[in-house]
Amino acid sequence: MLGPTELRDGERPISLGAAKQRGLLALLLVHAGRPVRVDSLVEHLWPDGGPDDPRQVIYSLVSRLRAVLGRHGVPATLIKEGNAYRLDVDPLMVDLHRFRMLVERARAALDGDRPGTAVSDLELAAGLWRGDAVLELRGASAEQLRRELGDEQVDARRLLADGRLRLGRYDAVLADLPELLREHPLDVTLARLWIGALCAAGREDDARRHLATFRKKYRREMRADPHIDIDRILAGRPGAATGRPHQLPAAVSGFVGREAPLAQLDRFAERILGRPDIVVITGMPGIGKTTLAVHWARRNLGKFPDGQLFLPAGAFGPGAPVDPKEALARFLHAFGVPPDRIPEGLDERRHRFNDLLDGRRVLVVLDNVASAEQARPLIPATGGSLVIITSRDRLSGLAIRDGVHHLVSDRLADAEARTLLARTIGEARAASEPAAVDRLAGLAGGLPLAVRIIGVRVSERPRARIADLADELRDRLLWEHGGQDSLDAIFSWSYRDLDRAAATMFRRLALHPGARISLPAAAAVAGAGLREAEGVLDLLARVNLVEHDTARRYQMHDLLRTYAQSRCDAEEKPEEIADRRLAVTTWFLCSAANAAAVLAPQLPPVPDLPDAPPGTLEFDSEAAARAWCENERANLGAATLEAARHGLHRLAWQLPAAIHETFSHTGRYDDLIHLNRIAAASARLDGHRFGEIANLNNLGHAYSATHQYGRAITELVKARDLAAAAGNLTAENICAHNIGVAFLHLGDTARAIETLEQVREAARKLGNSYGEAATLLRLGDAYRVEKQPERALEAYADALAIQESGNAIREQGLTHQRLSEFHLDAGDLAAAARHCAMALARHDRAQDTAGRCDALITRADIERAAGSGSAVAHARAAVAACAALDDSFRRVRSLAVLADALAATGTISAATRIRAGAIRTAAELSGPDAQTLRARLGSVP
Repeated sequence: MLGPTELRDGERPISLGAAKQRGLLALLLVHAGRPVRVDSLVEHLWPDGGPDDPRQVIYSLVSRLRAVLGRHGVPATLIKEGNAYRLDVDPLMVDLHRFRMLVERARAALDGDRPGTAVSDLELAAGLWRGDAVLELRGASAEQLRRELGDEQVDARRLLADGRLRLGRYDAVLADLPELLREHPLDVTLARLWIGALCAAGREDDARRHLATFRKKYRREMRADPHIDIDRILAGRPGAATGRPHQLPAAVSGFVGREAPLAQLDRFAERILGRPDIVVITGMPGIGKTTLAVHWARRNLGKFPDGQLFLPAGAFGPGAPVDPKEALARFLHAFGVPPDRIPEGLDERRHRFNDLLDGRRVLVVLDNVASAEQARPLIPATGGSLVIITSRDRLSGLAIRDGVHHLVSDRLADAEARTLLARTIGEARAASEPAAVDRLAGLAGGLPLAVRIIGVRVSERPRARIADLADELRDRLLWEHGGQDSLDAIFSWSYRDLDRAAATMFRRLALHPGARISLPAAAAVAGAGLREAEGVLDLLARVNLVEHDTARRYQMHDLLRTYAQSRCDAEEKPEEIADRRLAVTTWFLCSAANAAAVLAPQLPPVPDLPDAPPGTLEFDSEAAARAWCENERANLGAATLEAARHGLHRLAWQLPAAIHETFSHTGRYDDLIHLNRIAAASARLDGHRFGEIANLNNLGHAYSATHQYGRAITELVKARDLAAAAGNLTAENICAHNIGVAFLHLGDTARAIETLEQVREAARKLGNSYGEAATLLRLGDAYRVEKQPERALEAYADALAIQESGNAIREQGLTHQRLSEFHLDAGDLAAAARHCAMALARHDRAQDTAGRCDALITRADIERAAGSGSAVAHARAAVAACAALDDSFRRVRSLAVLADALAATGTISAATRIRAGAIRTAAELSGPDAQTLRARLGSVP
């Protein structure tokens, strides 16, 4: 429909008859599953006046359309419903509805800060358009429909440009937007994206010129000013997921002074020669070490064209400092290394990091470092890079021979403090009482954080004399701290003026497990209603006691968090603190369980869940549940760690159990492996045998998913034996199934078949149809390997029958995918294409990212085998989807298909280059799966 209305079986077009018949189908498909009144059909099909008996003509068109659909086995039913017709068809078989689903999913991915996934979906969505939509329809109503669909297409292209910019793909944005800009010359969003792309490309002058021209035109036509802040665009210039990371946080507004340390940093950067220079910025808490480092780094982005890394090392804050091994994994991933190619050991990760940085000019900022031992593994061994470390400690373990320069971040000079205070208070008001401003600046002790809080405190009381406020603060310092300047006294000056609800919220935010705090989580930890919590948080943000992270998310400076914890310890009873910690952890658990019920309804809930506390989130769609899980992923992990640390062992195993299935669909397992280990230990301490079995099984599944099959079997055997000892036959069978799958991947097919046949029989006796279908799927895989096609096909067919009876959408997608591969191997390309289309539709509906990548690869392979001209385009779409998934095995498979497709078109040089890159990647992989890949690529095993 997104172009001439066509019906296709794979690549084969099916004739739909005359234009009116195609138009009828288009209208019914626009409203798929909903009735369309006959008079509406007449209005669209005959805009200039219908036939004498339009109902009879419609009836004839419907009859012929039913015949076409039935003759070609299209799974659709055309029903008369009163004075209307309804076409019941899987919406994802229709390009329009598939387009809308992809766009909506991409929008959720962008909201969840997953631009790679969003761009992959949006590129697929864009590829569905073949021209103007519903061309068979004429008249005003049809034109209105086309305009509405065109608006949806433009909106999708806006989202695509946004996602590409976030990935650093500004060249694609610059190539794609000119046509849209000509068609929509007053579109502020498009102008902002174009300016962002120009800035990302280093064309700041062009960006400013375009903004000036656009602003003039917009003011003339719209009599208003467009909201485009080019300085903000420059400050938040997007990073790249293509080997040049740009991880620096936004600079703090209102930076003043510090000319001497900035000049020192300039000199250190100019002297980078054969080894990396290291600058350690030390100073007392609140002195502005991070602000100084980030401000200098943002002024000098051009000196580090190969990327900027930023690590919040966590010396002071919620949770433990970041382990160097974990930090290196983050750095490697920022440079595009997928999780399954990140080495396991610290030394191996460090060597890989050094190899990546060799010959590059990269800035590495390690913020809030605890010790020299934490920092040393993160310092590149090769020249060309600059490392800036901020710490309260001098890190004397890093010697001068390591290339270390120490820079002490001192207090603001009096003039600098006055300038910053005047900017915060307001220049005119500050000028009216200069002596009082000087006194306030002196009371701040030259600490930027203190100056800002004092300034906001004064600005919140516009009718008070600054001199009176200075007296008030001086009295508090004398009373609480004997006249010595103290951040706690300054914090207290703001804290003591809070009303009861705000003070309670501030204290209890220290009990939130993670650094980024959502509004509902804040309400849960404080024991407040949502509306009350939002008002209180906005108040705390206005007085600089919390910071807005995004519109409805917040964070606290580590010093303020420490102060909040001290007030909590002093003002709340131990049992109250324990109660609030339990409440917020339970809120995370029950919200996660509700998300899992939406995303994986076929699975039983985690047992022995506590009662849901007030404010527990519920989700009305899969997209909402998935977006919440992705946004809260770090906090859910932190909540698990906090629960284990404080002896809440049941919650500590239930949380990972609740999120495992949901998180595993994203293809990321690094944190799941760690959390499942903690969960299994917590379940043992809780004395909950099932909890231990479930988390050991999940740990084995995570190892299998990351191709660590030996480790997987070790954990799965532990889980199976525990289940057998407990007499839990269902759990024992699930573990045995996963063991059989691991044997299959290890190449021990005979043992896999023996194990899986036993599991299948046991599942049937237990009445576990879901487990039986999953086992049949794996048996089909094993029989294919053993060259027993009849038994493989029978197993797949039996699995699909069970899955369809239980409406298991994701599992149907997996089985259709296997059937597609089976028929492709057998040379039946029509059957392969049919099953592949059904697999894609179901993976899209279930939002199974990994399954979708497999189906995209297979679709491209089918088209290559059929000699289709679209094979290369679809292979590229598969490569993009697999890159977003960060799975090296799938990426190599997609590259192999792309190389074959290019070679088939005679593009030999590109095919050779892509194949060589795939061979290099495959050489780093291990196991039977890797041997199969290398065999297809023609490389040496």
